[in-house]
Formats: sequence, structure tokens, C-alpha cells
Amino acid sequence: MNAFKYGCSVEGENFCARPDLSKSLANYVKSGQNLVIQGERRIGKTSLVKETVSSMRGWSILYADFMGVKSVPDVCNRLADALARFDSSDSFMRKIFAALVHLRPVATIDPMTGLPSVTVDARASSSPTSVNAVMNAVEAHVRGRRACVVFDEFQDILDVKDGEQLLALMRSRIQFMSHTAFVFLGSARNAMMDIFMSPKSPFYKSAAVFDVGTIPDDDFFEFAKSRFATGRRRLPRELFDRILEFVGRTSGDVQEMCDAIWQMSEPGERLDDGHFEKGLSFVFDRENSVYAMFVKPLTDIQLRVLRALGELGGAHPLSGAFLDEARLTNTATVRRSLTALEKTGLVYLGPSGWRFSSPFFREWVRRRR
Repeated sequence: MNAFKYGCSVEGENFCARPDLSKSLANYVKSGQNLVIQGERRIGKTSLVKETVSSMRGWSILYADFMGVKSVPDVCNRLADALARFDSSDSFMRKIFAALVHLRPVATIDPMTGLPSVTVDARASSSPTSVNAVMNAVEAHVRGRRACVVFDEFQDILDVKDGEQLLALMRSRIQFMSHTAFVFLGSARNAMMDIFMSPKSPFYKSAAVFDVGTIPDDDFFEFAKSRFATGRRRLPRELFDRILEFVGRTSGDVQEMCDAIWQMSEPGERLDDGHFEKGLSFVFDRENSVYAMFVKPLTDIQLRVLRALGELGGAHPLSGAFLDEARLTNTATVRRSLTALEKTGLVYLGPSGWRFSSPFFREWVRRRR
């Protein structure tokens, strides 16, 4: 049994309760207020939304994940599949097929989940206007229900050809669905802000911003301690504080580090710094080939900037100290390198400066100077 889950949304006993945030979120959803969820990557935004709505008596969630969509048929399929998972009853499925008949829907069973899945014909759904038809079906099937519609990784629609037109079509339908709260999530903070805060965007100021911060340290410690206790492992506060500091208090990374320590410990043990190092080694052994692949295509200058970022952090990447650490003399070179590194996904620009996408990769880089 693994006491910690990461890399996916979590629920039930795997979810660290956030009662104040959940209460505020539930009030917004009940009032039909559209929301854009803002927060650092891997902070638990999706888990918070899913767990909150699932705990609201009589409410249901229509969840569509747009991660990696590249075409209009992709978007239509994600929406159609979300409808199928929203209600898998025979009568509801018949209604979905009737609403999407011109898109030639096909029903299958997902081999991973055992749940019904619906796809539409790529040729029939190739026009951007076909999204309008699926959104009409969404509106028809959530009307009269206590439902919350969640669009995850919403910014990826911008990667679709005619993405701006798709956003305009979706906005034209959503603005008339005042009875339903739409919740938009995305891991690319800047792109999400462009969608919801740019006057040129169809979604400009169409949703209230809901901030999701880190879990309070005391609450997170009690959660982690109780999870370790299920395997008769004792977690001291000082070790948990070291975990928090190492990962930057990002909940998904905390869970990953705790899982690594769990894997490298035995029932009855009191966990300590030795287990922390064993946990790191466990992650490095598992990910070493992947990390090596990350750095292989980098130029010497980009690698130096990456190492300086690992040593000094990214709050002041144009400072003299950073230039010295990277053995560079030109701030423009640092800017270009950071931009190039961001495109690889290895780093990103957050509210407090440049950060590694993974604290484990950051530490791996630091230890291989």
C-alpha cells in the first residue's frame, strides 16, 4: 500500500482537507459564479475543485481536461467524453447521441476505468462551429441540475488552429448559462491570465479570480503524519519542515517526497534525515535517465544558467552574483537562456521569480556540478 499519491488529482483520504478554501469555493459554485483558479503548479487546484464539488450534497461535476488538445475534433471529443462521464445512464447516453447525431458519435468502454466514453467523427467535427454544437449539448444536459462545469488545462485551446475563434464560440455559449458555474484551471499562469485578463480576449473579465495558495504547514504536517502512521512510521516535525523547505511547499511535490521516504523506510521506524537522503536517492535512481535526457540538448551557456538557478534561485537572475555564478558578463545572455529553458518546460517564471518545474531535477542539477 502506498500512503501518498501524486501526479494526479486526489480525493478522499488522499486529499489534505482545506476547509476554508473549500467553503469559499462551494459558495461561489452555488451562486453560479464563474471562476478562474489561480495558483502555482502542482499546488492541488484540480484536487481542491473535485473534492469540494463532490462533497456538496446533490451536486455533480462535468469535468473536461483539455491538456494537449491540438485540433477542433480533439476539443469536441474532450467535451463529448465529459458529457458521457457526467451521467452514464442509458437514458442520458441516448440524449447525448441524439444531440450530437450530426457529429456521428461512437460509444466505447474505457479499458482503464470501465466507464463509457464517447468520441465524435473527426471529419464531421473539423469545423470550429462543431464546438458550438457540443457546447449546446452541455448546456442542455446541465440545465436544471446542480452542476459545476470544470475545464482543466484550459489554456491549451490556444494551441489549436483557430483557437481564438474556439474561445469566442465557447464564450458565446457560456455567457448565457448563468445557472451553472464554470471553473477554469490551467498550469500555464501567463496564458491563463491572457485569456481572462486581456481586453482582446473573448473571456476578458468573464470569471472571478480564485487564489489557491499553499496548505498551512500545521495542517499539512498533521495530514502527512497520519498517512505515515497507517504504515507504522513516525514522522517528526523537523523532518517534515525540511521536506516543505526542499520542495517549496508545493503539495504535489510534498506528496512525491513523502512517497519516496515511505518506499525507503520500514514499519516501526522513526523517520529522520537519513530517510530524506534515501528518498532523494530513490527519486534520482528512478529519474536519472530522464534528467540526463533533459540536459543533453542544452548549450553550455544554458546549462550554466540552469546550474546558477539551482544554486541561487531565480528571484534575481540579472544580479552580479547570478552572473558570477553562471560565469557570464551579459544580462541579455541570461534572459535569452531563461527564455529558451522555459520553452523546454524545465523552468518557468512564477510570481516570485524563475523556478524549476521540479525541485528534484533542481537538486539533481545542483549535485552534478
